[in-house]
Order: sequence, then C-alpha cells, then structure tokens
Amino acid sequence: MRDLVEFVIDGIMQHERMQEQSQRQQAHASRMKQRQPLADQPVRVDGVGHQVEASSKDKNQALWKASLQFEAIFVQQMMTSMRKTVHKSDFMPSGFAEDMHASMMDEAIAQASTKHSNFGLAKSIYRQLEAAESTRTQPISAQEISRVADKLKMTDELTMEATRNAH
Repeated sequence: MRDLVEFVIDGIMQHERMQEQSQRQQAHASRMKQRQPLADQPVRVDGVGHQVEASSKDKNQALWKASLQFEAIFVQQMMTSMRKTVHKSDFMPSGFAEDMHASMMDEAIAQASTKHSNFGLAKSIYRQLEAAESTRTQPISAQEISRVADKLKMTDELTMEATRNAH
C-alpha cells in the first residue's frame, strides 16, 4: 500500500513540476516578446552559477498538495465501491447519464471532504512521506556502511556454517 501511495504521489508531484516548468517557459517567452531585460527578474543561483534547488517550503507545499490529491482519489474510489454495494432498484431505469452523475457526485464529495480535511488521510500520508524524505536525504557515513557490510558478512558465514552442519 505504501508503494502505491508513493507511486501516485510521485506521479502527481512530477506532473506539477512539469506544469511549473511549462509556466516558466511561457513566462520566459512572454518576456522575450516584450524584450524585457532579465536583470530585473530575481534569479536564485549558488556561488558557482547553478540554479538553487527548490526551497523546503516549496517541497512541503507540493508534498501537502499531492497528499490531498491522493486523499481525494482514495475517497472517490471508496465512494464508488460503496455505491456498488447498494442494490439498484428496478423501479426507475438507469443508464449512462445516471452513472456519470454518480461518478461526478463522488468526485465532488471527495474534493469537498479533502478541503475540510475530515478524513485525516492526507495528514498521515504527508507525515510518513516527509519523514521518509528527511531520512533519505541524510548521508550515510562510511563507518555505517562498513558496519552493515560486516553484519552481512557475518550472517553469510553463519548461514554457510548452519548449512554445512545440517548436511
């Protein structure tokens, strides 16, 4: 389940990055049309001249937005599944229009519920992914790598010894 959540959120965040990039390209194109000098625009660069990575605030906002979108998708799927369990009456005929209306209503309910944060799923997803991201960005020391390698070597030796003793 965690892999699915990370996959969906990664896809959403990637889509948002692509949108931001296209917006930047459009803004650049409009500046070129107006022949506005680029010196007036603030540019974030490091000492070597490379663009600085997005700030943690921007990343956190993108992560929160992706978490909310995932919660909305989850709630919509839940509403659709719940609707399938209800017995349909033969009193009124149903068709494509009714199914489309139900789908749109499920989506609207899901979007409204995430705006009011009634479920709390987005908050949980955000906390888990934020913690995973913070642990992932911390560098691993050479001593820690050596210690883990020693443990793996020891377990291999123990496994081989146990296999020899078993035969």
